[in-house]
Amino acid sequence: MYVISLLGMSKVIQAPIYKIWEWLDIFNGYIPTKTMDQITYFEIEAVEVLTFIKEKIEEEYDLLEIRELLGKKTVHPF
Repeated sequence: MYVISLLGMSKVIQAPIYKIWEWLDIFNGYIPTKTMDQITYFEIEAVEVLTFIKEKIEEEYDLLEIRELLGKKTVHPF
């Protein structure tokens, strides 16, 4: 299993760390993470999910709309 640190994810999707934490709090059930030694890492699939969230926020979608789209996009929450 491959995992990405918060800093790594920030660089990959080009979003500030504080925004990723905010999205993780809001969309927790849809962003696949793994905790190791009390540190949260993102599973590789989270790149696609966070990129999707970032794009929808830039397109000015409401957070509830994004949650609904994630529900339709994902067969099951992570």
